[in-house]
Amino acid sequence: MDGLRFQVLGYRNFNRKSDKKPLTVLTAISQCTAKDNERGSFGNKATDFFLPDDLVGTLTTDCIGQEVTFEYSLGGFGRPEVSGFTFKPWK
Repeated sequence: MDGLRFQVLGYRNFNRKSDKKPLTVLTAISQCTAKDNERGSFGNKATDFFLPDDLVGTLTTDCIGQEVTFEYSLGGFGRPEVSGFTFKPWK
């Protein structure tokens, strides 16, 4: 995702229906990539990022409109998962 930038559109805190576990989802927008264009998608796209348990509920409205950079680590079964993030003003 080199060169791909994400701008925060918003976030939502909620409880999962099955077990009432608290979750946070951050929604960010980015420009479509060349691969997206090959699949017929152009312009911008929105992506939802589920935050790890230790970051659930930590977002504030101050993050909306800012650029977010995600940090990743390996999760279950060797899959990448969000382990942290930083915000900076969108330019």
